[in-house]
Amino acid sequence: MSEENHDQQFWQLIDQFIRHANEQGEASGAPPHVAGAALLFAATRFNAYLLAHNAGSAEQLAASRAESLEYFRGQFEKMMEENVTDYEKNFDKYMAP
Repeated sequence: MSEENHDQQFWQLIDQFIRHANEQGEASGAPPHVAGAALLFAATRFNAYLLAHNAGSAEQLAASRAESLEYFRGQFEKMMEENVTDYEKNFDKYMAP
């Protein structure tokens, strides 16, 4: 599969996850901040699973812990910076009723 197809899949998955979080939040009556927290926890849980799966043993997982956590903290910070900047630039458009 080409890089372009992977990029397209990436953005489609993001849209699906956001849509699902919105739908589940509305269906359960959960306020948006609760749905956001649940989505964030789900992302961390899934990535912890991926780390464990790829490590092969508890010892290897523990050995890579600091490096893995640093990587994910850095990725989160980068993504938050990019998205907050995007919202600052497009605030009226994104927040229009």
